[in-house]
Amino acid sequence: MVVASHFDGRIRIRDEGLKKEPLLARVREALLATPGVSAVEGNPRVGSLLVLYSAALTAVEKILETIADLIGSGETGEKTAESGKVLARVPFSIPAKVKRKATNFGMLAALLLSVAAAIFDLKKLHILAGIVFLALFGVHFFERKEYLFA
Repeated sequence: MVVASHFDGRIRIRDEGLKKEPLLARVREALLATPGVSAVEGNPRVGSLLVLYSAALTAVEKILETIADLIGSGETGEKTAESGKVLARVPFSIPAKVKRKATNFGMLAALLLSVAAAIFDLKKLHILAGIVFLALFGVHFFERKEYLFA
């Protein structure tokens, strides 16, 4: 379970278990029964859960405990794929939208630098910028592979 974003009164959780509609429905019902929670929106396609709550009535820790208990992980940190151990308890991580924008901007900047270096006959800079572009393109492609091969 990963906290994708958190502001007072709004928290977004991501977990592979939330891609299962019955589990998502149970979590939604339990959270709506929690005092202070005003709305719960789930997206089973990406395994995301958005909870709107009153910070004055309920603590975010209570919401996280409820979700963790129902999902069955019992932890609120990010897990490694190999060991299943918790790496760290993170209050939030960088949202996917910000990562996508940074990757796209990096690709564009590397491409422009590569073209400018080619125009001014700076071969080493041209090659380096091309390698950076290809690396960012690999990240971009990997993040969108499920959309490309669906």
